[in-house]
Amino acid sequence: MKTPRALLLSLRKSFDEKNYDMKPYKSISALFLILTLLFGLTSGCSMMSEKRLEKKGFTLIYKSQFAAGAGIGEIKLSPVNLSEDQVRQQMQSLIYEELSLFGKKKPVFSREDITRAARLITKALNRAPSNKIVYYELETPRGGTEGVVFPSKNVLHWRFYSIQGGAFNNRPLTMWGGGNWRLVPGSRQQYHSTKKLLGAEALENWVKIDIPRRSRESRIDRDPPPSRSRSKRKSRQAAPPPTPKQAASSATDPELEKKLHFLKNLYEKNLIDEEEYNRKRKEILDNYL
Repeated sequence: MKTPRALLLSLRKSFDEKNYDMKPYKSISALFLILTLLFGLTSGCSMMSEKRLEKKGFTLIYKSQFAAGAGIGEIKLSPVNLSEDQVRQQMQSLIYEELSLFGKKKPVFSREDITRAARLITKALNRAPSNKIVYYELETPRGGTEGVVFPSKNVLHWRFYSIQGGAFNNRPLTMWGGGNWRLVPGSRQQYHSTKKLLGAEALENWVKIDIPRRSRESRIDRDPPPSRSRSKRKSRQAAPPPTPKQAASSATDPELEKKLHFLKNLYEKNLIDEEEYNRKRKEILDNYL
């Protein structure tokens, strides 16, 4: 197969040998045809060079943001350094609802889906080139889940083309029993919107989720989050035994346990960051003890 340069030279030589007396508009048409052919060849080469990872019904591909559909090419991508826990929390928070007669709100990813995909998506996001987004296909018992994920500024974009076998369509009305759906934004989530002639339009298959900031002080000097059992054991061993007054108070007043449990739920649902969790926990304990 000839390279684009060799193909261009051969076409130019054929025109010279036949000594066509071409009019200006014919020359422009020939040049446009050659440029179109070269663009097609280079585009095909770029598509063939896309990195692909396939593992147990899960596929990851780096795709150019300019070839990923309308709206994505206009966004300025940002590098990130996410933890697997952050990606897991975002995947757990994604909810959709079926727009049918008996449609219900459901999680986009099951626990098994998150276990299979979270670690690989985290690595792909952290290692993504500057102009690439992460495209994925995940096989589920009900059908495939397909979409893209990419960071910009302090948010992570999740755009879905299909969820559990149901393809997205943007029709305002659906027939009863249809498979159309839309995402349901939760806390710190919002639809991505595009500018139209008559105003902005929210894309119901595309949500942006805030990425909580984690300060260096909270990562080094503060206690780790409550999900680590080792830190719990250490804190129990290091804590002094309660005084009789404290023991009596804890036995009669359940407010402390309720407040700590509520604060822990906020942290695990990604509603507050680690620094805020540790600060509030210290305030509650200081006021109670």
